[in-house]
Amino acid sequence: MGGGDLNLKKSWHPGTFRNQEKVWKEERKAAEEEKKIAQKRKELEEERQIQELQQIQESSGARKREERVEWLYAAAPSQSNKTGNDMEEFLLGKKRVDELFKQKTEAEK
Repeated sequence: MGGGDLNLKKSWHPGTFRNQEKVWKEERKAAEEEKKIAQKRKELEEERQIQELQQIQESSGARKREERVEWLYAAAPSQSNKTGNDMEEFLLGKKRVDELFKQKTEAEK
């Protein structure tokens, strides 16, 4: 009499292909997220070990610690020195943004 399992026609039934696909995608996302977290933990552990070794060297007097942030203000390696100087002049208020754009478009032509 019955034409099959009526529950397979329900949107909430776990046996439907659509719901199985949703579960599979979510499991994949969770696995990728877990990999990212594990990678971050590994990087943090390596950084901690490096810091501990630096502290040991510093306390033994073998090497003094140098904390610098010059890399933060340096131009990216892909940028030319000219654009780095232009950006520095802009930050210091010596140049305007529209002038930089004009120079850039003229250089591209």
